[in-house]
Amino acid sequence: MTAKMSEATLPTLSLLEDGKALATLYGYTQEMDVTHIHGTVFPTGAEREISAIMNLYGQEADNFKFEVRTLDGSSLVESTQITDVSAKSADDTVTLNFQIKDLIDVNKEYALIIIADVDGRSVRYISRIVWTADEERYYFDEKLDFVRGFSQTTFDKEKAAQQIKTYLESNSSGDNSSYAKVNINSSFDQVTWGDLEIKSHTEPEVLTVDLHEQTGSFLLKYQVTVGGDKDFTCNVEEYFRIRYTKDRIYLLNYERTMNNIFMGDKSEFDSGAIDLKIADTDNIEFTENEGGSAFAFVSQGRLFSYNVTNNKLAYIFGFYDEASDDPRCTHTDNSIKILNIDEAGNVDFSVAGYMNRGIHEGKVGIAVYYYNASTNTVEEQVFIPSSQSEEIIMAYASKIATLGNSSQFYMILGSDLLAVDLEGRTYEPIIDNMLGCKYEMPESGEMIAWQDVTSRDGLKSISVMNFATQAVTSVEPESGEYIILLGYMDEDLVYGLVREEDIHNDQMGNPVYAMYSIRIQDKEGRILENYKSDGNYTVGTLIKDNQIILSRVKWNESTGFYEDTTQDQIMSTLEVEEGSNTLSYVNTDTYKYTAQISLKNSITASSLKVLTPSLTLYEGSREVAVDNSEETDNNIFFVYYKDKVINITVNSADALTDAYTCKGVVMDDSNDYVWYSGNLLTSNQIMSITNNVEKTDYSSENSTEVCLRAMLEFEGINVDVGKMLEEGYTAEEILKQSLPGATILEYDGCDMNAMLYYLNQDIPVMVRLSDGSSMLLIGFNTQNIVLFNPKKGTTNVYKNGMNDSYSLFEENGNHFLTYLYK
Repeated sequence: MTAKMSEATLPTLSLLEDGKALATLYGYTQEMDVTHIHGTVFPTGAEREISAIMNLYGQEADNFKFEVRTLDGSSLVESTQITDVSAKSADDTVTLNFQIKDLIDVNKEYALIIIADVDGRSVRYISRIVWTADEERYYFDEKLDFVRGFSQTTFDKEKAAQQIKTYLESNSSGDNSSYAKVNINSSFDQVTWGDLEIKSHTEPEVLTVDLHEQTGSFLLKYQVTVGGDKDFTCNVEEYFRIRYTKDRIYLLNYERTMNNIFMGDKSEFDSGAIDLKIADTDNIEFTENEGGSAFAFVSQGRLFSYNVTNNKLAYIFGFYDEASDDPRCTHTDNSIKILNIDEAGNVDFSVAGYMNRGIHEGKVGIAVYYYNASTNTVEEQVFIPSSQSEEIIMAYASKIATLGNSSQFYMILGSDLLAVDLEGRTYEPIIDNMLGCKYEMPESGEMIAWQDVTSRDGLKSISVMNFATQAVTSVEPESGEYIILLGYMDEDLVYGLVREEDIHNDQMGNPVYAMYSIRIQDKEGRILENYKSDGNYTVGTLIKDNQIILSRVKWNESTGFYEDTTQDQIMSTLEVEEGSNTLSYVNTDTYKYTAQISLKNSITASSLKVLTPSLTLYEGSREVAVDNSEETDNNIFFVYYKDKVINITVNSADALTDAYTCKGVVMDDSNDYVWYSGNLLTSNQIMSITNNVEKTDYSSENSTEVCLRAMLEFEGINVDVGKMLEEGYTAEEILKQSLPGATILEYDGCDMNAMLYYLNQDIPVMVRLSDGSSMLLIGFNTQNIVLFNPKKGTTNVYKNGMNDSYSLFEENGNHFLTYLYK
């Protein structure tokens, strides 16, 4: 038996600011781990009073209460019944008013959970709150007024020229070729919608994704109706990062994305193409079968398949239904991934994140489905629920979510790679600590290669597993050599070989694995290429299509170090095959560049058949409860940008680089801030260290020892650093052993300006130079960095120009080391 997906039933809830609803909170019907929920943040004033409005959508709700928990989930601060609840209004809403007790710390974020009984179910709504203890509340109202006003003004060119044009930084780097992406560098005309006929737009939903006293990051979500030969609707997201001062507001970043909601209407089919209109191709997933007779694509959370042979389009899956104006269905905290499409047009796919409606409504997890083209039905194979946030689950799914065969699904959850049996509804860990490994997959997703890079012993082999059979083979070097996993070129494995005697430390004491040979190996283990160059060694590669670009070095006997030399490349003789049906951009007169799918065969739109599959009903449950509560030895870092997790990694430098590039946020596995952009004082200096070390001559001592000793003494720790260095402990190991409870952060290759975050909090940062010496960063102002340099004798604390410091550290590789207490 089959049926349509059941409609959404859960009420939604919004916190109120000056009587206006902010971000919509969607209900969870399961216990959630607040440690892994970032969400939106709301500032509460001196009296800690909060108002919220619940849209019931015809449901009955009662027994309201709220909880306040620490963000790491370890402590329940308060659990209180909500008694001030209004009667149901004519628009089917109730208003909640409550006051949080004086049990929370000022300027510290907490998790707020509002709980209600809805038709016999306990439903949770989760947000972050921060008590500012004053009525300014980080100047929240002023920041909201700015982003709302800016957004509204873009629709009025004359008004925008007077009010928002000065905030833009229009220059040649701004791409004005497509309405799909607009930013602060775009032209004024582009930001104000160019020549588009915007017939209407909905009231923006405002998400406060990050908030501090000076800075704030806001995401506005709404829809616009665009006129033309036939009106169409686009989802719009506007991202603002601003800094507030009493003199003015600074617009630090502005980005707008615009994506058409593809409806599958016959008007969207031309003789040889499917018109996706204004859309970013990076956000459209496209997969065709081997012969090109059928393909599937995902646009704005909706999965379609098209059979070229019989001219049939199927809307396979999506929570959004154009026949309904229910805003709960447009919530996009989920992602669809096409796993496979066969010659008959059958499609395997997964859905990760929050389930807006259906049998798993209100739950978070990953579901695997199978679309049968012949019966036009969709059947759920398995559902793996999770207590982690939808943003984290989507990020895991973007790393690995693939089919091995008809009954095995592979995914990362926590730190391990799991194999889920789709028939037996069981699972088993396949690769432990996957996040601590380097791993690569070919484009087909048929296999995975990995190696443990946390120690030199892990470089003795590369493991390769075939997902279909779970057979694991090992690629090993000769005795006295190491092997380095580099990636895949098409379906062929690429790796490098390093002789043990060629491993030398750089000026910082870090080992350089100079590869004397680069090899390309096919599935059967045959060597297709064995690249060598006398006197030259490869230290990095970039694999793109059928080309490998090699970054190379030479050994300098006089200096005892490797030095850069010319690049080289390896070209594959195999041509990159293009599909029969292709996703591309096309330039149009009315809408600039738009997305389209060019078809292998011409079609007649009038004969197009549009199908809407039904869901296959089944008895019992197909849930697989995965226990991923086991703790890992590695710190896990989550990089947030806008309202999404863009990276999950155990490498602190990778996390910071990603966050610094997009001006995002880094959180650790305890939901503590590791780094965020902005909110800096104009100047700060760690005077305790300054007073302790200035005018003392350390020039005859080991500068690394002096710097480590100064860092530890600042924290009240006295250890024999010199002895530990003599015994072979690294600087990182000394800090880790001496500062229990602290997270040691190695920031090799990161930008110096990102280190100001720690100096702003009175946390020293050690920088190591190419000559083996070390300094401490202990302060800053708008023009300078304050350095403690033990080699400078009695003038060891001094100001160095910001640009000069940046150049100095950049030339020396940007090797920073610091720490953070949880």
